[in-house]
Amino acid sequence: MELRVFETPGKDWDEFASQYTDLIFYQSIWSELLRKGLGGQPLYFYLKEGDEIVAGLPGVLLNLSFFKIFYASIPYGGLIGKKDFFPLFMELIEKEFRRKGIDQARITESPFGVPYPFETFKSIPAKCSLLDLRRFNQERVWENYRGEVRRAIRKARNQGLSVKGMDSPEEAKVFYRLYLASMKRNRTGAKYPLQWFQALYDILIQKGKADIRFAIKENQYAAGVVLTYSSTSIHYLHNGSDPVHLENRPNDLIVDDIIQRGVKEGRIFLDFMGSDQEDLNLLRFKEKWGSQSLDIHTYVRDYHPLRSAIWEVGKRCMSSRLGMGLSRILRS
Repeated sequence: MELRVFETPGKDWDEFASQYTDLIFYQSIWSELLRKGLGGQPLYFYLKEGDEIVAGLPGVLLNLSFFKIFYASIPYGGLIGKKDFFPLFMELIEKEFRRKGIDQARITESPFGVPYPFETFKSIPAKCSLLDLRRFNQERVWENYRGEVRRAIRKARNQGLSVKGMDSPEEAKVFYRLYLASMKRNRTGAKYPLQWFQALYDILIQKGKADIRFAIKENQYAAGVVLTYSSTSIHYLHNGSDPVHLENRPNDLIVDDIIQRGVKEGRIFLDFMGSDQEDLNLLRFKEKWGSQSLDIHTYVRDYHPLRSAIWEVGKRCMSSRLGMGLSRILRS
């Protein structure tokens, strides 16, 4: 048995991963986004028995000067391969984490994967909302919506809103402004930089593997949703909206567009992604379309407890009003 790592994964990794999952987050092209969009170093660990890859864990190492954190992966990942090899695989990976001086590792399980008990990690629970698109008839999608959903969509249309896709790289900046407005409204710090959305366009959107769907009124952008595509699923990755237009329900209009297109294309799931289980308003928005919210977990292991504690305090500070104000000054 031999533990290895792809720093630039390619064909060999993709052939292995495709045996166990169709999720784009496990594909080598996602590593390009992590590198260019976040400035991270992809680390796709794998275990070999002879010439065969029997287990894998894709991820990215973010070196933040004083703190090294490994995410497997962003937004979620987890182990793939033959389950019998997972205990040995994780034992070897943890030794490698220590050897590389990694301070913290975070593994967020996929709702499409097989749960694995990371016994040496602490568990942080969350909810992931999945909408089964097979419940809709292509000709009668509207009839499957609740009354409140139909009213919201009618209001958006009556106010002159329509939906379009991303047409140019300049619209990455448009979406980023909407994203920052939402983060400010929700009193939380922005986790993703502008370069992340620019890289999305360069690496995925131009290849048809992602899109940003905008709700617009004339020349004004009211809201936007970043989508990524796996072969059978649509992933609702990011949302941003202008508070001036919220009462006109632009987000509802975009979700209707996503569902209509997904049903027409024969997709199986609309993945609304993870939510804090205490964020009941967000969960209600996701569930009103008929989605089911499942329990998922992020597993965290601190290999350098003091640095990890300082990092967590720093994150909380940056999510505070003072921290968000400082963040806006630094971005300007």
